[in-house]
Amino acid sequence: MFSVDRKRRERIKAKRAIRQQDQDASEMQMKKMTASEGHVKPASGRTARQRRRKLRKEARESAAQTKPVESASWLATVLSDNLVLKPRRLRERRAIRQRERERRKGLDKPETRVRPMGVIWISWRWLSGTISLFLSVVLYILLATDTFVINEIAVGGERYVSPEWVFEATGVAGRNLFLLDAKDIEARLERNPSIADAQVYVSWPPNEVSVIISEREPVLIWEQGGFRVWIDINGIVMFQRQERDDLLRIVHLGEDEEPLGVGSTIDQDIITGALQLQRKLPSIKVLLYDPIKGLGFRDERNWRAWFGVGTDMERRLLVYEQIIRTNYPAIQFSEIDVSDADYPYFVSRFTD
Repeated sequence: MFSVDRKRRERIKAKRAIRQQDQDASEMQMKKMTASEGHVKPASGRTARQRRRKLRKEARESAAQTKPVESASWLATVLSDNLVLKPRRLRERRAIRQRERERRKGLDKPETRVRPMGVIWISWRWLSGTISLFLSVVLYILLATDTFVINEIAVGGERYVSPEWVFEATGVAGRNLFLLDAKDIEARLERNPSIADAQVYVSWPPNEVSVIISEREPVLIWEQGGFRVWIDINGIVMFQRQERDDLLRIVHLGEDEEPLGVGSTIDQDIITGALQLQRKLPSIKVLLYDPIKGLGFRDERNWRAWFGVGTDMERRLLVYEQIIRTNYPAIQFSEIDVSDADYPYFVSRFTD
């Protein structure tokens, strides 16, 4: 009985022999060609194919006649090998499929972990739930309890107003520390006529809210309708928070006797003219104001002098003194008006 490898080697040798014979036949055919056969050579491929077919046929016939037992033995060997290998391969494929099914079933099952002893394992769900609960409690303490409710503040820079007044003006009483906006509080304070500038700082206890203010400085006292208010350099009306004898007082003589509202303003020319008269006549403590004649005062010689408003008080005072030097005491004045320095006039107490 021949093995499969030996049979294969024999087939390879037979093919090589046939190929060599075809090549030799082709060469012999080329040599036998004569000029009478024509100038076109027959196709070598076709002759070679026919020759190979013929040789293969003869080889098969000779092999069938000379080695029948050997061919049968080879066929039996191949068949027996197939009969042995086929069930083995089938079993291997079935085993592979079975292992694949078991692997897929294992993927659907939860993974079984072996945890070492002595180690505390915490689920990430429990951890996230604990953190959420802790943050909720902290948020409740910060926003819903009285721990961070504002009941007092630190105040600095006050001069005329009290810390209690500033605390009320901020509007933070009873509010939560974490809900405050420093810019909003500053804007609220600066809307008050008495405060020129405010700085607010929000921090942790004990000084949760600190306020530093700059108050408006009064330069005049305005009296109208029996009510006195302070006036700053910009003409803004403020509450009179204390008595100031050093301030110049202006008494309004107009028909409108309603007091000025806090936060309102008066004409800047009135303030400028009043301060100029105070500098030129420091003995004057009270000025009069008439909506038509402007600023004036009662002279110690028992007449009223009117100077209007604005910045030209020095020239008007010179005109006023010239009128007095020229006409007094020959003329007893009841009123001198130099509000228009180019056209002054006076009124005599005694008329003819």
